[in-house]
Amino acid sequence: QALFNVAAKLQLWKLPLLPFLSTGKHLIGLVNSFAKIGVIGKKTAWTFEGLYNNYRNAVVGKNEGVDDAKVVQIMKQILSRVFKEFVEPYEFPSYHARMLEPYNYYNFGQEYVSCMVDFENSYIGHPDRFKDVQAKLKGGENVILLANHQSEADPGVWALMLERQFPGLAENIVYVAGDRVVTDPLAKPFSMGRNLLCVHSKKYLDEDPATKPAKQKQNRATLSKMQKMLNEGGTLLWIAPSGGRDRPDDEGRWLPADFDQVTVELMLRLGQKAKSKTNFYPFAMWSWKIMPPPPKVVVELGEERIINHSGVGISLAEPLDIPEITKDVDEGDKGAAGKAVTEKTWDEMNKEYLKLDEAIAAKSQAAMAAQGYILP
Repeated sequence: QALFNVAAKLQLWKLPLLPFLSTGKHLIGLVNSFAKIGVIGKKTAWTFEGLYNNYRNAVVGKNEGVDDAKVVQIMKQILSRVFKEFVEPYEFPSYHARMLEPYNYYNFGQEYVSCMVDFENSYIGHPDRFKDVQAKLKGGENVILLANHQSEADPGVWALMLERQFPGLAENIVYVAGDRVVTDPLAKPFSMGRNLLCVHSKKYLDEDPATKPAKQKQNRATLSKMQKMLNEGGTLLWIAPSGGRDRPDDEGRWLPADFDQVTVELMLRLGQKAKSKTNFYPFAMWSWKIMPPPPKVVVELGEERIINHSGVGISLAEPLDIPEITKDVDEGDKGAAGKAVTEKTWDEMNKEYLKLDEAIAAKSQAAMAAQGYILP
């Protein structure tokens, strides 16, 4: 604790990270030394070492300018940000606005993710629909993306795919974020560069009965903030109704997880209640390969980070026509409308996902342009 107090007082993480730390071996040695004296946890040290080795092996030489020196420079930034979180931890409020100064966490995250992306085999599906979203937002309407979720890198993938053609969409999006991305020591610095509405997932709400009331209170505050933002209009919101990242099936195929009907119904109610018009778009993300999650859900923080260099993709389906989807629903069946919308949303998202999967697997490049899937 005395070391933490001195480091916090001197704000040591602001210093250029020790110029003599010029190799991965130096960085790993420093991290392990920190763990031995209790500055960081042993699990974090183990995770960092795995991250460095996996990241380096995956990215060096794959994109222009990405060499060992580049990897060390990125890892130094990660180490300094993680060190800061142990010394002076940041607590995420219900709504977190991305932090750009005195340290630019957004650029930090983008640089890290960009090295993993094969831009020559990555795709934006239906750019005309993104243009339509942009116009709606400028007109004061809201847009809610009902998305599948594949990796910790998803926000970075979204921004990298759109930053050239739609920089406003790339940066001015609000993610509904669960527990792990705001509590895991290695994930927190990346989360600090994104606009987040923070919620506690139902999956983990009962882990610690002592903290459950506080978590429920924050969830209520988050919903209140979300409703206020939708009332004001011009809000672009991303939520994954599956409640977590997609996982491989028994045959090893990575397919989108089912959407939770309760979550979809909640977003519909918030959107329909809002003072500003709210549009709902099924949205597909293909990113699992660059940072695949563990095959099964792991409750404990500090999961191993597997890294690959790969193509990625994002795609929008047509906006949902809620009256059309629910026109034949039995009004006496309370959950029928929500079920119909949830199933339609997943179906449309999955169609786009399968197209991205096809394009990336075949390395289609410009061949998919006629179908509306273009390189970023």
